[in-house]
Amino acid sequence: MDDIKLYGKTEMEMQKLIDTTAQFSKDINMEFGLDKCRTLHIKRGKIRPGHYVVNDTDIITAMEPTDLYKYLGYKQLKGLDHTEIKNTLTIEFKKRVNALCKTKLTGKHLIKSINTYAIPILTYSFGIIKWTKTDIEQIERTIRTTLTKHNNLHPKSAIERLTIKREYGGRGLIDLNHLCQKQVGNLKAFFLLKSQTSEIHKAIVQNDFNYTPLNLHEDISSLNTESNDLQTQKLDSWKRKVLHGRHPHDLEQPHINTAASNKWLKIGNLFPETEGFIIAIQDQIVNTKNYRKFIIKDSSIPNDKCRKCHVQPETIQHITGACTTLTQTDYTHRHNQVVNIIHQKLALKHKLIQNTNTPYYKYKPQTVLENDTHKLYFDRAILTDRTIHYNRPDIILQDKLNKITYLIDIAVPNTHNLQKTISEKINKYTELKEEVARIWNQNKVYIIPIALSTTGVIPNHLLHSLKLLELNETLYITLQKAAILNTCRIVRKFLQIDEHEIPHNT
Repeated sequence: MDDIKLYGKTEMEMQKLIDTTAQFSKDINMEFGLDKCRTLHIKRGKIRPGHYVVNDTDIITAMEPTDLYKYLGYKQLKGLDHTEIKNTLTIEFKKRVNALCKTKLTGKHLIKSINTYAIPILTYSFGIIKWTKTDIEQIERTIRTTLTKHNNLHPKSAIERLTIKREYGGRGLIDLNHLCQKQVGNLKAFFLLKSQTSEIHKAIVQNDFNYTPLNLHEDISSLNTESNDLQTQKLDSWKRKVLHGRHPHDLEQPHINTAASNKWLKIGNLFPETEGFIIAIQDQIVNTKNYRKFIIKDSSIPNDKCRKCHVQPETIQHITGACTTLTQTDYTHRHNQVVNIIHQKLALKHKLIQNTNTPYYKYKPQTVLENDTHKLYFDRAILTDRTIHYNRPDIILQDKLNKITYLIDIAVPNTHNLQKTISEKINKYTELKEEVARIWNQNKVYIIPIALSTTGVIPNHLLHSLKLLELNETLYITLQKAAILNTCRIVRKFLQIDEHEIPHNT
């Protein structure tokens, strides 16, 4: 019996209750812990003093106006101290979010842990404690600043994207404002339903004129709890942004597979720092010279010319896939990583190499692999009777039994160049296709472009190409991850360059 709270009981009734309880405890040889008990006497809204004597010897002391007792997890006296409780919950919430950000969880699991370990601290209070919209917005701001402090979120990233579901291109954090409204709506609906059969619930509903966070006298229809509509609103808000909205518009192009393009977010196996950085690249808010000069209006930037080639404007698209000085180095390395994946899978599929656990980034393709049924060439020119300028596809696979040859060429362009790149690859090797069919006496020759964007956007044609090669369709996930990781490496390396150390004739 930790606490005793009087609700309109007379002192005589209270004394009788205490004596009865004490006698019962004595009868069953139980020690009555009076030192743990307190009395609280409230008359006309004011706390009245007065201890209670038990059996003429023991005393239950009365609570002071400054004392608090815990009921259903919250400290209170005459009522709840909403300000104090909110401060306590906010401090614990910040502590948990900060602790989670220090872990080595992947991007998806970090957000999931915040949703399941930190946010429930607040969820229990929704509908009991009066949280204003400003309070909720401040807590959401706290989450963003904490993620930014640990390099898990770019401070200029689209705010809506953080709480959009991962399958739609967001990061899947729970929307606290919506969660609060939903919780209040559910509690409100419960009280209104019970008021039809319970007199006490009916009385509460009739008299709650904003005395509680539920404000039961207000019509429940004023609360909007439709999550589907909320997701649509956030997506629309994200698309309306001039800079951030370019990526979602790219995903809506007819030749793009949206679900596949967002698969890396759905899987969520990248580190939070990498996940936040590639999202910043997609949102085009990376600190390039073009961004600093024209978006944030930095007067210290005289021009936006690339710090390496000194020719083109230094935009994020220029860094990820259009700077001529990176063509033979960083872009080639990223391209070769994707080539390694395709070559290794084809070699394993046709038993040209033994089953191996070598990761793609350590795999070194051999120039020629051959067995009784298949031949696999890597980066080898095809000798033809007449001169053909484009006679060196990345990979050539020859099916000896069926007399079928696959000319496979791989590219990792920027998103806006995907469709153009695929068309160029097909046109580029048309002549070679005809020559190979003639001089090798092949029944069929296929040109197979393997193209995905620098930021992991997947065109429908890539899935078609994998199907034509009889490779597992889910292989695009590995290709996507390789492209994203290498793009992040290229951009980080580029941004660390001091432009004053580079001669202008490079």
